[in-house]
Amino acid sequence: MIQIDVQVEAAYNQGGDAIVLPLLERGKLTESGEAVQTVAGDMISNFLDTSDLSGDFGEACVLYSVTGTKARRTVFLGAGEEVDLSLHKLRVLAAKLAAKLERNAICTASLYLAELNVKGISLVDKVQAIAEGLYLGLYKFDKYQTKNKKNKHALQSVSIMLPSVDHLAVAKEALVKAKATALGTIFARDLSNEPGNVCTPEWLGDQAKTLSHEKLKVTVMDKAAIEKAGFTALLAVNQGSAKEPRFIVLEYSGGKKDDAPVALVGKGLTFDAGGISIKPAAAMDEMKFDMCGSAAVLGIFKAITEMNLPLNVLGVIPSTENLLGAAAYKPGDIITSYQGTTIEVLNTDAEGRIILCDALAYAVEQKPAEIIDFATLTGACVIALGGQATGLLGTGEKVKQGLKESGMHTHDRVWELPLFDEYQKQIDSKIADIKNTGGREAGTITAACFLSRFVGDVPWAHLDIAGTAWNMKGTDISPVGGATGAGVRLLVDYLSRKV
Repeated sequence: MIQIDVQVEAAYNQGGDAIVLPLLERGKLTESGEAVQTVAGDMISNFLDTSDLSGDFGEACVLYSVTGTKARRTVFLGAGEEVDLSLHKLRVLAAKLAAKLERNAICTASLYLAELNVKGISLVDKVQAIAEGLYLGLYKFDKYQTKNKKNKHALQSVSIMLPSVDHLAVAKEALVKAKATALGTIFARDLSNEPGNVCTPEWLGDQAKTLSHEKLKVTVMDKAAIEKAGFTALLAVNQGSAKEPRFIVLEYSGGKKDDAPVALVGKGLTFDAGGISIKPAAAMDEMKFDMCGSAAVLGIFKAITEMNLPLNVLGVIPSTENLLGAAAYKPGDIITSYQGTTIEVLNTDAEGRIILCDALAYAVEQKPAEIIDFATLTGACVIALGGQATGLLGTGEKVKQGLKESGMHTHDRVWELPLFDEYQKQIDSKIADIKNTGGREAGTITAACFLSRFVGDVPWAHLDIAGTAWNMKGTDISPVGGATGAGVRLLVDYLSRKV
């Protein structure tokens, strides 16, 4: 991971491999760029007058040995129209820059991006966004590419330059949060990108145990412990797999002893073939990503322990494969959940809600202040929202509002769907308490209706990340064909606002 710090120094006095100066639309320079232009004589003026640089967002050009400067290179980075800049655009700009610097074998750089004026955004938020973009823009998952060689010219260290020493203290705090958030997001991405033959429920439990902190307790239940505890819905889904299930509980005690925790529940399907209701072969390889909900929870715990967040947080992860063994559960089966509710199974590929119901009921028993669950739950959510927003449903109005605000701030966005009482009728069963699918209509909503039967009166929000958890085309801050870490940045911001 690259090293990022904050400094105060005039651009022309800053050494190293490169200084990076923003270039606005129509070739307009910011304050530091103008100062460099002054010491460089006509060199930069002539270059800007004769080059094709227009300041378009993301475009970049490198000049070598600019007169009056100490850095070996001066990089002009297009930022577009300043009036159009947002916090996320700044994050994206930093991500694009990181990749550009590495391609140009620039190992050290000083960035003057914090000079950009983003309406309504503080310097602290700008520093955090820039740092997050740098960290996440360099992410790769290439551990299984045996011919890859370590890049000797990788970007190693970056200084985010500030206008005044008065801002150093708060900017350093922003860097701490940015690094913790990035570490959590990267951890979630790494877990999710692992192939299903590596990322089994047992392996996922082992990864949870790697999260070490004096305030964190991690319990991983094996199959025998799960049977003893009575998580029968989880066991039903596991019947078709040769791999044992795991039930993972994380207890972070950063707040006061008597404060009720925020409970985070994550779906941990390490591979989902659909069971007897088998999925089509096309893109079934992507079903290794069906555990991205659990990865988000583990990534959040990684971040909050790095930040030493003064808050109590409970994590619950039910984990299994959903395969087609001889003992696999079948359409038409009736199973009993941990809570005692009976479930008519109409489609074994609607398994996520079945394992989540045991986890949600368990979380309720721990008397949390609120519950937030993460699940790659429905293809219907992908159809409704695509990859641009996570589906949000639930009963906790304050929780939902807080998630909306954090989603807009982090660009890890959510969009609320209704949970009207009328939808509940679609999951009523004639031979059991409920059935595990309400049909094609309003599939994302009826899946949430199913989950709602297990949260009682606890304020609850459900995040359907089926469209946002991975992206085969890549996003502005995540690579092609892999996990995005959706939910981590959202919840780190949300939890941070509580303290």
